[in-house]
Amino acid sequence: MTRRLLTSIFLMALAAAPALALSPGDVTIVPAAGRGAPWGTDLYVMNPGTATVDVTVYWLVRDQANPSPASISFSLPGGDTEVLDDVILNDFGLSEGNGAFVVIADGGEVIVNSRIYASDGTATFGQGFEGIPDWAATQAGSATDIVGLSQNASFRCNVYATAGETGAVINFSLRDPQGGVLASTALALDAWEPYLKRVNQLFPGLANFDNGTLHAEVTSGLAVVGASKVDNASTDPTTLESAATGGGSGGIDGTYQFALYDSLLFAAGGNIVISGGQVTAIVGTYFNWDKLDGTEPACPLLFQWGQGLTPAPVADFADGVTFADSYQPSGSGVMTWTVEFVPGTGTSLEGQVTAVGSQFSGQDAGCNGDFPALVLHAGKTN
Repeated sequence: MTRRLLTSIFLMALAAAPALALSPGDVTIVPAAGRGAPWGTDLYVMNPGTATVDVTVYWLVRDQANPSPASISFSLPGGDTEVLDDVILNDFGLSEGNGAFVVIADGGEVIVNSRIYASDGTATFGQGFEGIPDWAATQAGSATDIVGLSQNASFRCNVYATAGETGAVINFSLRDPQGGVLASTALALDAWEPYLKRVNQLFPGLANFDNGTLHAEVTSGLAVVGASKVDNASTDPTTLESAATGGGSGGIDGTYQFALYDSLLFAAGGNIVISGGQVTAIVGTYFNWDKLDGTEPACPLLFQWGQGLTPAPVADFADGVTFADSYQPSGSGVMTWTVEFVPGTGTSLEGQVTAVGSQFSGQDAGCNGDFPALVLHAGKTN
C-alpha cells in the first residue's frame, strides 16, 4: 500500500538564551516583598524597548493560592522607568503585608527590580530582589542550587519560593560543603503562591550548620527559588540567588528528537521544542500501522503534524494537550492529536500520542475514527 504525505507549510524561528541578571520578560516574578514597621518595599519597572508597553503589577499574598490577585496597571513609554515607592502601601493600600509580585507586560518586555528595606528615620538598610522572567525560573524537570546558607550563632537563613500560574512541586535537599545531605523535604505550592520560612521551618528539627547548599528540584510547574542570609548581630540581610537554569542548556529547554512506536516497533518521529518552560513547537511525521486491523478501510496517509499546536507549559502535557491539524486545503480531513509526556531521567521525555481523524472521505475514509496510542520517546539534542 502506498502512503501519501500530507503537509502544511509553516516557518518557525527558534531561540533560547541563558538567563542574565535583570533579564527582560513579559511575565516577571519578584519572589519576595513585604511591609510592616519598620519595613517597606520599593518596586522599579523599566521598559528597555522603544514602544510603549502596558504593564500590570499583581500582588501575590504569601502562603495561599492567588488565582485573582489585586493589581495595578499603567502604560510605560520606551526607555522610561516607573518608580513605585512603598508600593504595598501607596499602590495596594496595605499597611502590612507579605508576599511577592508578578509583573505582566503587554506589547513588549520589561525589566523589574525591587528593594526591601527598614528605616530608623535617619538611615535605611535592606536587600534587593531581582525580577526573574518566567522563562528563567526553574522549570519542571530542572534543578537549581543556592549556596552559602548557614544556621548558627552568627547567621540565620530564610528560604523563599514563588510558584508560577500552575503552581509547583519542589524537592529540597540541604547539603554540607562535602555534598552530604543534611535534610530533605518536598514543598507543594498552589498557583502564584509565595513561600518564605526559616530554613529550620522548611526542615523541622534541623541542627545548626555552616556554609550549606540548598538543592531544589522542580518536578511540576515552575518556581523562583532562593534564600536570605541574615547577620544575627547587625540584622543585615543578604539575598542568596539560585543558579540560572531556565532557558539554558542545563534546564528542560531545548530541542528534543522524538520517535513514535507502534506495537511492532515501527516508528515515525520529529522534534519537540521547549523554550521558557513551554512547548513552543512540535514538528513530526505520523503513521500508525496499528490501525490496520482488517475490520475497516486502511488509512493511506502519512501526516506531517504539529502546526495546530498553541504553545503550552510543559506541566500541562502530564495530563495531555489536545490540538487539531487541518488538511482540508489539500482536499482531505482533520486530525485531532492528544500529546502526553513527562520529563524522564536525564534529558528525556516519555509519553504517548493519540489521534482521532474526522471529515476524511473517498480513498482516505479509513483515516476517520480513533487511532491506537503510540508510545513517545524523546531525547534532548541541544
